[in-house]
Amino acid sequence: MQKELKAEGKTIEFAAVNSIDAVANQPDLTARADFPMFQDVEAVKAWEQHGGGKDDFYVYGTDGKLAHYLKFGGGVSTDLSDPTAYAGVKKLIADTK
Repeated sequence: MQKELKAEGKTIEFAAVNSIDAVANQPDLTARADFPMFQDVEAVKAWEQHGGGKDDFYVYGTDGKLAHYLKFGGGVSTDLSDPTAYAGVKKLIADTK
């Protein structure tokens, strides 16, 4: 998605936080990602601090403020394997100022 948005003239930064219980998946995820991938740890508990969960999206505007919180299973589908959901998330991100 980041590459697609860049080709459309949009500069969007992505980052991901891998869950504490998925440490074994980290090497596979970082090998496929072209953006920073952070590993959550017990000492930090980033997901808990933000009240988020697996496949949630936090979209920040250029002002650094949270513009959209997309909770997995919420009103906006974040299942990026679904073409309609992918297009919807992409548009929402692209349209965020």
